[in-house]
Amino acid sequence: MTEEFRQEMMERMDRDAFNRLHGFRLTKLEAGRSVVEVELTPAHMNIWGHPHGGILFSLADIACGTATRALCGGHTVTASSSINYLYASMNAKSLRAEGTVIKKGHSLVVVQAEVYDNEDNHLLTGQFTMYISQE
Repeated sequence: MTEEFRQEMMERMDRDAFNRLHGFRLTKLEAGRSVVEVELTPAHMNIWGHPHGGILFSLADIACGTATRALCGGHTVTASSSINYLYASMNAKSLRAEGTVIKKGHSLVVVQAEVYDNEDNHLLTGQFTMYISQE
């Protein structure tokens, strides 16, 4: 991955309306690995005061997609996923999702996702299968 491509991906992430709406930031990017973070607000929480499962899933999905695109290029979309919520964090102030490619095929890539809170509590683990379109 060239530095120019890495910079383009970082800027694209910042311009994306969904990411801006939720405050998601791409903080680390290398071929096959990425980290996406968010500072939590009341809008990210469920009715019990925990980070909403949809926010955890979205962070994991974006981390897996950016890790895949950084390794493979092309357009990347989620083909399937399987996740486990591990811990409900009551005191989370921020979240960090890590995506790591574990198997690259021709058009499908399997990526491991992990999500942690600011106290390093492990909140989510999952596997995502990403589809790469060369169009």
